[in-house]
Amino acid sequence: MDTESGGATPEKLAGGGLAGLVATGAMSALLVAADAMGAMNYEPPRKIIDRFFPRLPLPLRDGAAVLAHFGYGVAGGCLYVLTRGKQSTPGAGLAYGTMMWAAGYEGWLPAMKILPPAHRDKTGRAVTMLVAHLLYGAVLGKVLEGPKPGHSDRAPAVPGDPSRSSRDEDTTDRPSRLPESYARYLAGKDPGFTATVLPVLEQSAAAQEHGVHVRFIPGGVQALVDPAVPYPQVSEGVD
Repeated sequence: MDTESGGATPEKLAGGGLAGLVATGAMSALLVAADAMGAMNYEPPRKIIDRFFPRLPLPLRDGAAVLAHFGYGVAGGCLYVLTRGKQSTPGAGLAYGTMMWAAGYEGWLPAMKILPPAHRDKTGRAVTMLVAHLLYGAVLGKVLEGPKPGHSDRAPAVPGDPSRSSRDEDTTDRPSRLPESYARYLAGKDPGFTATVLPVLEQSAAAQEHGVHVRFIPGGVQALVDPAVPYPQVSEGVD
């Protein structure tokens, strides 16, 4: 997500929540399969609802458990992007999923007498929940990984130089008016991405007041000078 600047922005939280929703969907598919095979024996989300809402009518409890499960996953995605100072990776997501599992299944769930500690729980459920959280973390980290820098050693074309294109220019010929952080951000990006973002980076570099926010939208990318981003930094968000 946010590769250059920190802080909680609406775009950052929305991207984390959306990634958490996707990751919870993958996790849920695994839990449904495990339940169908008899490994779960009473899924934890339903036990949580029974514990906190004992007066809720029985026909509503399954639906409430699903809502609570996905809400927890979305919140986990938001927390993940807030605690990540660097770009996400599947490995970082795996570590985060493991911490979520440990905090819940060796922590607050046993403390509130909802489930026994994982090391004393039924083997099928304990193993399934650990694997499900690893899957959640891996998917979360992958969804938030963002665009990877390519392996190309080409750089954006010098604006105003018609004799060279973005495909022909060497990295040593980047526009001198771009700060190094902007030049690094553009390194290896495809020509379409560069054509959209470079003019905004140049605008920011000319004023030297605010950084740039790059927003990934369905079918493309948008960029704008953003007062919330310190100069010369670049933040990213997902719509």
